[in-house]
Amino acid sequence: MLSELPKRLLVAAVLVVLAVGLLLPIWRVAFPPLLDYPNHLARAFVLLHLHDPAYTFSQYYASDWRLYPYLGMDGSMFVLDRIFPIETAGRVFLSLCAGLFPVAAWFFLREAHPGENWTAVWASLVAYNAFFLEGFLNFDLGLVVGMFAFGVWLRWIRCRGTALWFATLAAITAAYFTHLLAFAIIGITLTVYALLSRRSFRQIALSWLLFVPGALFYLHSSRVGLGAQKIIFHGWYDKIDSLGTIMHGYSPTLDWIILAAVPIYFLLAWWRNRSFRLDWPWLGTAAFLFGAFWIIPWAYGDASDLDIRVLPLLFVMIFAIARIGPRARLLVALPLILFAARAVVTTNEWVSEQPGLAGLAASFDVVPRDALVLPIVKGDQDPIYRHFTHFWAYGVIRRGWFSPYLFDFHGETPMRIVYDSYTDDAFWDLGYDDAPDWNAITGDYQYVWDYGTPEFAQPLAGIGDRVYSYGDLQVYKVRPQSAAPPCGAAPC
Repeated sequence: MLSELPKRLLVAAVLVVLAVGLLLPIWRVAFPPLLDYPNHLARAFVLLHLHDPAYTFSQYYASDWRLYPYLGMDGSMFVLDRIFPIETAGRVFLSLCAGLFPVAAWFFLREAHPGENWTAVWASLVAYNAFFLEGFLNFDLGLVVGMFAFGVWLRWIRCRGTALWFATLAAITAAYFTHLLAFAIIGITLTVYALLSRRSFRQIALSWLLFVPGALFYLHSSRVGLGAQKIIFHGWYDKIDSLGTIMHGYSPTLDWIILAAVPIYFLLAWWRNRSFRLDWPWLGTAAFLFGAFWIIPWAYGDASDLDIRVLPLLFVMIFAIARIGPRARLLVALPLILFAARAVVTTNEWVSEQPGLAGLAASFDVVPRDALVLPIVKGDQDPIYRHFTHFWAYGVIRRGWFSPYLFDFHGETPMRIVYDSYTDDAFWDLGYDDAPDWNAITGDYQYVWDYGTPEFAQPLAGIGDRVYSYGDLQVYKVRPQSAAPPCGAAPC
């Protein structure tokens, strides 16, 4: 019994470090600086309060719940927002995404190599992956559910049984409802591993049947991407550059140190270790994912960053390519130290952004409740530093604003914008080659939340009065059309 005490203390210490490192950034700050997160959070808030008489949302939005493949966050928030205040509910959801990533990876790796658990600590290094930091939370949750589903499938392959098959069916169908690409990546990767590990035709056929409900749901309700005409491939230089997003954080130096530590880890695990064994089917599957990265297009239809979507799963799968044995416990200090360093860097970065975000948030207090607000945002830079793009969405939550740029994607999101107002597609490009239609803005909106466009200061002053200014942010109260000067008398 005493011999187990050091092992248990080590497990407890590792779990404490991981829990603190994964949760501290989220709960340490008022505004998690994640690109798309405020927009997703605001949409979930609108859906829950759509018919709440305290808000005017029903005049501008409608719900459209169908069998869409991107319901992970909306469905989760529909429950969490009934338990917690909306912004607390959002942090709980972020905690689930970040905290469950290494748990799902541990379950997957454990089922890949029963009895070996310590290599899963490496997965904690990509819990705050590029997609999490960009606020692509449905995809991030899709990876979590997908790895769990993969692990359940591995258990079914090993143990058989009808109950396990149906459990796998439920897990894979859940992956569909979180994100279509995660569902597809798991399906293709699972098939490759089944072929390389020489599973029987019956097992492969039963495995493919697991994906039939999700495929039928997609054809019935979504069909996103069918018939898309736009396909964009990145060149070799861009591919090499984007390969670094497998470990993309706030410190490029630390990112490269972590990547360099992976081969060092395997070298130490192999050196004079009689338990070390390469697992060729997993090595082949990881090689397939790496090869897929080079041939997958960057964009297809409206979907982008397609090639790098395989990278987080590839990073986790690297640690399934070999059995390491007891030495993995001795080497756990290496990923744990790197994880602690990455957690400190992330926390410091998030905390340092708070004064600026608080300055942006103060703009909400100068705009009345239920106002019609048009965001104009410019600033094309690394997405993990572009958290200002959708920050205005907190105004939807805190002040009940209407904005035309909440995510409304047919076949994907369960919310529709039913109010017909002027919009400019340049918002989605983060750059305005042509000036907006100022007359249309005057007719449709009461305020403009303008960030990063000093070239528009003069025409904005022609249609409204500035009521707030902070750094690159300017907020204008739009004059009614009868009070605005004619376009010839103002710089429209």
